[in-house]
Amino acid sequence: MDRKERPVLRVPKREGQEHLKRLKEENRLDPERKISEEGDDLLIPVTEGGNEERCDLEKRIPSNKPPFHQIKQKLDLPDEEKEKLPDRWEMIGEVLLIKLPKELQYRKERIAEVYAEKLGAKTVMLQGSIEGRVREPIVEKIYGEETETVHVENDVLYKLDTAELMFSSGNIDERIRITEKVKRNEVIVDMFAGIGYFSLPMAVHGDPKKIHALEINPKAFRYLQENIELNDVQDTVEPELTDNRDFSFTGADRVMMGYLDETWKYLDKAVGFLGEEGTIHYHTTCKDSEYPEQVENELKENIEEDFSIRDLREIKSYAPHVFHVVATVRIEK
Repeated sequence: MDRKERPVLRVPKREGQEHLKRLKEENRLDPERKISEEGDDLLIPVTEGGNEERCDLEKRIPSNKPPFHQIKQKLDLPDEEKEKLPDRWEMIGEVLLIKLPKELQYRKERIAEVYAEKLGAKTVMLQGSIEGRVREPIVEKIYGEETETVHVENDVLYKLDTAELMFSSGNIDERIRITEKVKRNEVIVDMFAGIGYFSLPMAVHGDPKKIHALEINPKAFRYLQENIELNDVQDTVEPELTDNRDFSFTGADRVMMGYLDETWKYLDKAVGFLGEEGTIHYHTTCKDSEYPEQVENELKENIEEDFSIRDLREIKSYAPHVFHVVATVRIEK
């Protein structure tokens, strides 16, 4: 069935956040189609009032049947192999990430093609682990060519290359929650900013005075800079390409520690960023059998100042019997 042309609003990327907010308030965003980019412009699907028409921004093929049911019907596989197809996936913008068991690897290209067709993806990546201090994903491209995309979450635009950088959609609740904690005119240090995972939503939805976004990975830093422009928060977010241990600053009201590799090693630096008092959001991993004692001990062993844990919560499963957790810690020097 041919896709008919439907209205889109073409706007410069630097104005994207402004238009996105306005369109949402006016209830004119079209949720059935995806936001895309073309050159220096964003193409935002609208229900009415666009400045051009396009037919190539479809998000999915309409059907009364769930996408996974369509995928299983479309694929010519033995029944026992169909039962091993992944019924969960991660869609980052227009890029789909899936995991396949070894038994299905021999048909990975065909499987990826069908998933892309039914889920409206331009590229499919076989998902592996996240490795190294700079959090680079181990992935394999099995369908399509473009790995760079713009992901939209909670009215925040994240541009990234999914072949080189991670994005965890499972952290969305925490990214939303943190924006509700930021107070007017706060000064914030984001110690592991990445492409702006926490800095961007805090700047877009909060009203901080300044966010110092620190990132050591040059690839992530380049996208952090682009995303600051894309979301029009240049006056709020100040990016720094640096190891956070080399960054000299004190007087912050809030410190983000959104990192999961021995985060306790950086607690002394986080405390040093604060003024006389302040809040640290400490992310770590913890075995379910050692929760919450492990987290409490990490804090006690690495913070010399008086502190109290105001909130401690699980974000998502990280591995079998291991959870990604975050502690909200109040410090008084």
